[in-house]
Amino acid sequence: MAGATSFVVQTRSAARAARELASALPRVPRPAGALVFASGSLTDGAAELAQELAKAAPGVPLLVASGAGVLTERGEVENDSALAGVVWAGGRSEVLSVAAGGADEAMEGLARALSDRSATSAPTALVFVRPDGFSPSSLEPLWSTRVTPNLLGAGTTDVDPICIDAEGRVSSGRAAALLIRGLSAPVIRTSPACRLLSPLRRITETRGALVTQIEGEPALEALSAVGESLAGQPLVFAVLSDDDPAEGRPELLIRAVQGVDPVRRGLLISDEVREGTLMAFAVRDAARARTDLEAAARDALRTAAGAAPRFGIYVSCAGRGAALYGSPDVDTKILRGRFGEMPFAGLASSFEIAPHAGRASLQLYTGVIALFSAPS
Repeated sequence: MAGATSFVVQTRSAARAARELASALPRVPRPAGALVFASGSLTDGAAELAQELAKAAPGVPLLVASGAGVLTERGEVENDSALAGVVWAGGRSEVLSVAAGGADEAMEGLARALSDRSATSAPTALVFVRPDGFSPSSLEPLWSTRVTPNLLGAGTTDVDPICIDAEGRVSSGRAAALLIRGLSAPVIRTSPACRLLSPLRRITETRGALVTQIEGEPALEALSAVGESLAGQPLVFAVLSDDDPAEGRPELLIRAVQGVDPVRRGLLISDEVREGTLMAFAVRDAARARTDLEAAARDALRTAAGAAPRFGIYVSCAGRGAALYGSPDVDTKILRGRFGEMPFAGLASSFEIAPHAGRASLQLYTGVIALFSAPS
């Protein structure tokens, strides 16, 4: 028997989807938890799906999150009704959901719940949240409250994530988390699907979320300079980083240019901008997305050396996939080429959550790899 297994089925039937989960469980000795992803019309009947899954996996805590598509190491299912997931043995799993009226309230409640459960340990938290009203600042409660540093997740579709605990009780809310204890902290790597149009340069003046100068040059003029060489008017993003690019592959945050201030010749980016932060401009790029994901996967495996990964999670922006590459299964082929048949599961997300500069951050147009191993 394996220490983990994945499963996937394309179906509109909640009962058929649950049978696929039930057939996966015997392949894992004493399953400790499961993460399940649903897409398409399966999410329309979320309550029915939850009840069927609860019957199919008695005693196994699991979290169900919805996405624009689902994936395993076998490939990606886009624009169809499907269920995918991963089941693992070892450690202990716990699920919790937070009902709230808005994204900020949900994250405040989640921070309190995680703080209560992380007081004497640092579990891994897989967090999923509805996207409406969510912004980078929604994650602030997780920064200011003592919660686990091992946190990643994604934005779902407009369906509340669902929790099913070990007793078969079903709950749902705007945000939900699956906590894993007893496995090693995951190796997490992020890979944005962008090509830099300019070198990373230091922000030298800001006014709140407005960047006014980059190394003494008006930010609006810096954007205009890179835009002159572009054909077809692609969407240009701001890219932020705290890493020195001379020291290797920097961690990047993609942010939209939300507006311009022609008087101050500035760009409205995000409350995250600070004087001293590195910034560049970028566009989505399929070739760069491929090569960067290959580098991220290679780095993740190298970092995990000595602790053979048992399974993986891959959350990938819905703006990647065939819409970016022009062909299906590009990301999953890269992962399979690096990790072989190791079980993976994930979803096409509305945004991603992963560590950046030591704290949970909102990611855009990004693939997030997480490798889980047994304790060494």
